[in-house]
This record gives sequence, C-alpha cells and structure tokens, in this order.
Amino acid sequence: MDNIVDTISAYEQEIESALESYEQNEKLGEALQVYQTVESRLLDLDLPPDHPAYPRMQAVLAYCLLREGNILRQSGQTQEAMQMSEREISAARNSGDDITIARSLMSYGTTLIGQGNLDGGMPSIEEARHHFESGDSYDHRQGLGWYWILRADIANAGLQEIDPTEVLAFADNAIAILEPIENWPGVSRAYAARAVAHESLADPAAADADRENQGTYSQR
Repeated sequence: MDNIVDTISAYEQEIESALESYEQNEKLGEALQVYQTVESRLLDLDLPPDHPAYPRMQAVLAYCLLREGNILRQSGQTQEAMQMSEREISAARNSGDDITIARSLMSYGTTLIGQGNLDGGMPSIEEARHHFESGDSYDHRQGLGWYWILRADIANAGLQEIDPTEVLAFADNAIAILEPIENWPGVSRAYAARAVAHESLADPAAADADRENQGTYSQR
C-alpha cells in the first residue's frame, strides 16, 4: 500500500514539474508529452475501486487530464479537449475530493465556453466557485482566484456584456486573493485582464501600468 501511494505521489510530482518547467514557459508540446506518459503509468496501475489507494490515484489522474485538456484548448483542439474534460470529471468524482471536483468543473466549464456554449459552461464554473469558497486552504484560495480571472477573461473576450469597470473588479478580486499566497502566474494574468479593461475604457496610461505589472509578476 505505501509503495503504491509513494508511486502515485511521484507521478503527481512529475505533473507539477512539467507544469513549472514546460507549460508555464509555453513549451506546450513538452508538457503534453509528460502528462500523457504519466496518464499511461497511472492507468497501468489498474487499481480496482475498492483498493485503498484508488481515490488518490483517481485524484492525480483527474489532475493529469486537467493539464492535458488545458493544452488541447490552447492548441485549438476543442473537441479533443471536451473528451478529455469528460474523462477528467469522471475521475474527479471517483476521487471524492472536493478540490479535485472543483478543478474539474472549472476545466469542463471552460471547455464548453471555448466551444461557444456559454450557457452550458457557466453553471459548471459557478458550481466550482461554490466548492472553492467552502474552504480556506491554499488550493481553495488559488481556485477562487482563478475563478475571478476566468470571469474577467470571459468578459474581455466579449462573451458576456459586462462593463469594463466590473471587469476591473473581477481582476482586483483575483489579485487580492492570489498575491498573499504568492501565485505569481495568476497575479500576472489578472493584471493582463486589467490592461484589456483599461484599454476598453480608453485609458492607455492605466493599461500600460498594468502591462508593466504583468511583466514584473510573470518573471517571479
């Protein structure tokens, strides 16, 4: 039992390392290759549902599929990303873990929205928000911060008719949540959203200041 749990934890660390070394540095092909390899290794464990390590394995599998789906979305492979999200949701529910389920709901909702199905995607996004607001751990705070970034990005993309001043509030919510936990990629992304909103408000000086902050935080 301990050996299997240690093995699953090692696989999870491989995902984290690929996220930091490749995905966050826009080396999407390299990241995807690692994620696909980890997915195969997790499935090769072939744990039955009554195995004590099964929920843990399903949680890491869901996280792996989340990362794969994120890259597929960025690469424009929306149908493949949808299929990945459906598998991810199944694994997350099998894990029984609140954060894992919330992340999967966020991923699934994002995929639907990326396909132009805003009405189908927003309920999943809002359900994810409910899960993230239910606790105060790092993962809960991180998820809630990225929820607000997603709301800002949806508005900036013109998918919802929301006043730019409200978008600024969304981004500020994200910064207030993510800066104390030092989630610098999220803070950088929130400043990018602020810059777009300021451009919509015809305030280039404020937009330039936001872009400068975006660059500063992206290097941390």
